[in-house]
Amino acid sequence: MAVGMPVSQADLDPRLRLNQPAELADWLLGRSPAHEAAWMEAPKADARAILLSLTDLESLHLKPGLMGMLTPCLLVYAQNDPAVRAPEVEMLAALPQQVHTILFEHSGHFPMLDEPSKFNRLLNDFLSLPSGESPRQLQLKEEWKRRVR
Repeated sequence: MAVGMPVSQADLDPRLRLNQPAELADWLLGRSPAHEAAWMEAPKADARAILLSLTDLESLHLKPGLMGMLTPCLLVYAQNDPAVRAPEVEMLAALPQQVHTILFEHSGHFPMLDEPSKFNRLLNDFLSLPSGESPRQLQLKEEWKRRVR
């Protein structure tokens, strides 16, 4: 599973290179209790490490790797992610059967924080796929909760 992985450099917002960690947190994180831990850690991030990660992403060419993918791969994107744009529909249609993309329609850059129940359920379903099965059967589901009477 890859979350918010840009397929090309053009899918990354250039603001990622211009801001310090605290400014990036302000841009990428919502102001909800679910984001509190990330807010506390953001000022501790090393700006050089962020830039190095972005430089490494520039040398990564994901599309050719995806086209030859034999192992099940799930790409997760968020509709409201200001930093990473989801791949174009044409590119997604050309992906092999072992690659599937899920879009979180109500999430920003961190779907695991914005919609943790859905994200965790999807992750569990992906990790539970029987060997050799395509991830194309996966879909977003609400987390099942037991009712107490």
